[in-house]
Amino acid sequence: MRKSIHPRMLTLAASAALLATVALAPANAVVAATSSAAASVDAVIEPSQIALGESAQLTIMTSGNGTLSVPLPVVSGLEFRVVGQSRRIEIVNGATLSSTSTIIRVTPEEAGVFTIPGPTPKSPPLVLRVTPSNGAAPSLSPNGPPSPGLKSLTPGGTDANGIRLTPDGSAFVRFEVPKREIFVGESVPAAIQIGLRDGFANSINSLPKLNSVDFTLNNLSLQPERTAKIIDGKPFTVYTWHSLLAAIKPGPYTLTFSAPVTVRIRTQPRGDSMLDDLLGDPFMQNFFGATVTRNITVTSPDTAMKVLPLPAEGRPADFSGAVGSFKISTDISSAMNTAGDPLTLRLHVNGSGNFDRVESNMLAGDGNWKTYQPKATFSQADPTGYRGEKVFEQPLVAMQPGQQTIPSLAFSFFDPNARRYETARSAALSVTVSPSAADSAAGMPPAPTNAAAPAGDALHGGLRPDHAEVTPRTDSLLPGYLRPPYWGVTSTLALLLGGGWITLRRRERNARDLQRQRERLRREAGDTCLKQMAAAAAAGDAALFFSSARSYLTTDDLDARLGQDAGDIGQLFLLADEANYSGGPPQAADFEHWTNLVRRRMLAETTP
Repeated sequence: MRKSIHPRMLTLAASAALLATVALAPANAVVAATSSAAASVDAVIEPSQIALGESAQLTIMTSGNGTLSVPLPVVSGLEFRVVGQSRRIEIVNGATLSSTSTIIRVTPEEAGVFTIPGPTPKSPPLVLRVTPSNGAAPSLSPNGPPSPGLKSLTPGGTDANGIRLTPDGSAFVRFEVPKREIFVGESVPAAIQIGLRDGFANSINSLPKLNSVDFTLNNLSLQPERTAKIIDGKPFTVYTWHSLLAAIKPGPYTLTFSAPVTVRIRTQPRGDSMLDDLLGDPFMQNFFGATVTRNITVTSPDTAMKVLPLPAEGRPADFSGAVGSFKISTDISSAMNTAGDPLTLRLHVNGSGNFDRVESNMLAGDGNWKTYQPKATFSQADPTGYRGEKVFEQPLVAMQPGQQTIPSLAFSFFDPNARRYETARSAALSVTVSPSAADSAAGMPPAPTNAAAPAGDALHGGLRPDHAEVTPRTDSLLPGYLRPPYWGVTSTLALLLGGGWITLRRRERNARDLQRQRERLRREAGDTCLKQMAAAAAAGDAALFFSSARSYLTTDDLDARLGQDAGDIGQLFLLADEANYSGGPPQAADFEHWTNLVRRRMLAETTP
């Protein structure tokens, strides 16, 4: 009697076969990974410190399109063996990303500090510290303190690093901010991380969202940074967005971030699957375990924030709301100028903070300078615009010549670290202004009077009378078009035009004469051909008959003139060849038919 095999046993058998295949892979096997012209390859080992007899997990994650061969590292004293590989295609903000994760078990053969080369020449090396089994330190001194892995995470729980996995352990959202106490209007760098477990999460469906109306996110990066991490012994792909967080009003707040993602949910209870105990690779678990795709919303743990109001005491009159740490300097477009010509005064504000609130009226108008409205440009030093330089440019015009001074400029801001208002001042600038041409003319002494002036002018006194300007005289009153030079030019042009017309007419007449001559020769050739064909037909000479017909038809380009007679004329050529090379007339030669064909072609050529 045949015994039924439980499906779970079949799954275990298939899993064992797959594990056996992986276990038999040679130590120097080549790992196939995806890559492209701009591919990224990341490697991480967790934990970075183990005891002799334990194993670490090396994860190599590549992204891109195509195929890149990544050889397994070779390190004396370490054994590397591939235990799993998975590939997935993710969609982040509409962009499709393909990645491959290869999990490699690293087993030490002795204690010490081992340096594992990166998967590519540009990748940084990894360090694995192996202590003896009794827990003593390795014989080689490590370069820095040990970096233990993250503590075990419970799905749905939160660890000290601010990571809270979803109940199925497939994803998390984490919010990082450098400080929890800020002032109103202050911009602080913030990082939002979304982690997707390899093989269990498929895609991120939109940008992370801040669940608070009392804060703003400025300059959120559209494309996230992508890194591979091992969390609780499981491979994760972490996407990081950078932004600037600013508060609108004071008070205590609690911030959370959320993001919609697509994950794979197991359809069978976790306790019913024995694969979780045997297989650590999510690709194998999803291959043998039944899953369905679902859209879920992942939320970060609560982050407490305290927002303080800006103090009213000591607030400068020119304070525009700038909060941060800034320095200023000024320069002028030229230290030498002419009265009335414009100059450009520039104010440079460098530092870090909320540059969108950095404003300045620069120099106000006074008796020495005429000022115009300044314009500002900003050059950011990081992707979020937290650090950079804002430059104000103001046109100036000197009102008086001489050595002029541009007074120092002031810029006030609130320093959140010192918790007080600060006023930065620039140095005064000196400009040498030369007199303009008009000023020089106005300052010249009056010209001396002419003692030898005519007596008539002295009698009249005051202004001298106007005198009409006399144009050069002409010797003739004839219009220009009636004078001989005009007629000479027009006559020459008329002769040239007439000569050109006569030449063109002569060319046309010669061309018509040549055409008529060609037509006459063609008719004569046709008459001669018909006579020869008639004589050959009367004598029964098929070779001469077809040769005469063929010589007439090949005098010009046949391909352009055959038309509907192409088939008959082609047959005539075949009969001519047959008559020339066979030595006898064709069996079915119809001389009258071919004579009419030649005559019809002649008539078609002579008819216009």
